Amino acid sequence: MRCSGAPRAPAACLALLAAFVHVALAFPRTNISCECGVVTDDVADRIVGGSIAAPHLYPWMVAILNGGKMHCGGSLINDRYVLTAGHCFNWARKEDLTVVLGLHDRVAMNDGSERVLSVDQMIVHEAFGSDYLHDTEDIALIRLKAPVPFNAYIAPVCLAEPSGWGQDAYADRIAYVTGWGRTAQGGTPSRFLRKANVKILSMAHCRNTTIGEHILDSMLCAYEYETDACQGDSGGPLVYEPRAGKVEQIGVVSWGIGCARPGMPGVYTTVAYYRDWILAHTADAVYCANRFG
Repeated sequence: MRCSGAPRAPAACLALLAAFVHVALAFPRTNISCECGVVTDDVADRIVGGSIAAPHLYPWMVAILNGGKMHCGGSLINDRYVLTAGHCFNWARKEDLTVVLGLHDRVAMNDGSERVLSVDQMIVHEAFGSDYLHDTEDIALIRLKAPVPFNAYIAPVCLAEPSGWGQDAYADRIAYVTGWGRTAQGGTPSRFLRKANVKILSMAHCRNTTIGEHILDSMLCAYEYETDACQGDSGGPLVYEPRAGKVEQIGVVSWGIGCARPGMPGVYTTVAYYRDWILAHTADAVYCANRFG
């Protein structure tokens, strides 16, 4: 339809213009002056079986507290939203939750890097489900009450692109998971942020394990002997490094049987599978540029 030279159809032209504006507003903005997924050191510098991470090496890492106690992990993905797992909000009220950014030592939050924010909204995937064993459509967002200014300690991670995603896109590659969760099954949460390297399994391999019948296309599995995410790490990011110093989040810690049991992989929600859902629910946010060139 041409609007110029069409005096008889002003209403149609206005409707078309409104549609274009609606579509434009439905997508988040990008600030090209900042960059997502940048680490300040080599992530190959090698949770359960993991090691204490260098302070503030992963500025997107988020601690979600419930009543002041460690509850779940999450990742900052833009200036207003935290990505986490849907099951983190089972029996949780937003009034009881706080989000801590720039945190390394959860006991002594006094190095001036931290920022504590309240939760404005909890957005759980509409099809989220949970049973005695596992969770499905296990993804959620936290909308913070105020936008977050980025600095050396607080910055967003990049989201994995759907174009590079497939069930086995990351098979046999090494990724890493970070969190303050328990350092052993039945143990206590870690005082310091920890990091562990895990190997991504192919879908065929994952479905050939004890939990294989419960693995959906929207999930991915990772395993390393005596290394795993554990209670308290839920919702945290599984991150892959396509090149040195630049990372993207490929998974969200979801579920597993115990912690670091031999032959038992951890299960993660695949970020690229839900990328459109994430973008649709963060339309009012500002993302940083993703420069993987």
